[in-house]
Amino acid sequence: MTVLDAIRRRLPAESTIYFGDLANCPYGTRSQDEVRRFALDIGDHLGQQDIKALVIACNTATAAAYPRLQDRYAFPVIGVIEPGARAAVHVSRTKRIGIVATKGTIESGAYRAAILAQAPGATVVERSASWLVPLIEAGPDARSSVGMRLQPLIEDICSEGVDTLILGCTHFPLISDVFQRHMSDGVTMLDSAETTALELATLLETSALCSNGQAVQSFLVTGPASAFEERARAMFGASPNIEAVSLGVAHAT
Repeated sequence: MTVLDAIRRRLPAESTIYFGDLANCPYGTRSQDEVRRFALDIGDHLGQQDIKALVIACNTATAAAYPRLQDRYAFPVIGVIEPGARAAVHVSRTKRIGIVATKGTIESGAYRAAILAQAPGATVVERSASWLVPLIEAGPDARSSVGMRLQPLIEDICSEGVDTLILGCTHFPLISDVFQRHMSDGVTMLDSAETTALELATLLETSALCSNGQAVQSFLVTGPASAFEERARAMFGASPNIEAVSLGVAHAT
């Protein structure tokens, strides 16, 4: 949802269809094969909705399935890893770049490969923090626990001399202030949601695909729609219309 929020702020005239796979989340501790299967099923479902572009709004799913999804459809596909890596290489002065992400994303090596493809001499410092996802999902009551557990992780990364830190999980921007509080001076923090929204905006503009009509927002979810409604209301200040989906078959709720 952090990616959706960034896209809506940057591209307010664009209609979006958001697919939240609540039944199978979190993805971060699942196998690459399992996440790839989920992502392909979701991509196929969205591909039937007459979309002009697909954004994989999850680092773990991007790491597992981006190449397969990119080759699968006629419309363009954007993942969250390449935009973040490009932005980090551009911003970093020393080319010492840190990444905090889920176990699945780190083990895939996708960020490291994307950064080194653009800056072969870069130093990439990676740390897994899958444990953060359920704490963030727990809401404000868990923030004190998040801060205490996150501090040594951030200090460890910063001790490696990084000057740029990528938040490589789309949950992590929700606690960007906690990250910022414990980061060393001079370290730039990058939000993969923002870099992805910019990448999408550039793609639509250069491909002459920008919309100037009335934006319509649709929400599809697997699993408990009521839980998603609470998150959507907290982020967007409204209760959206939601469809509960069993992949391949949708039914209104």
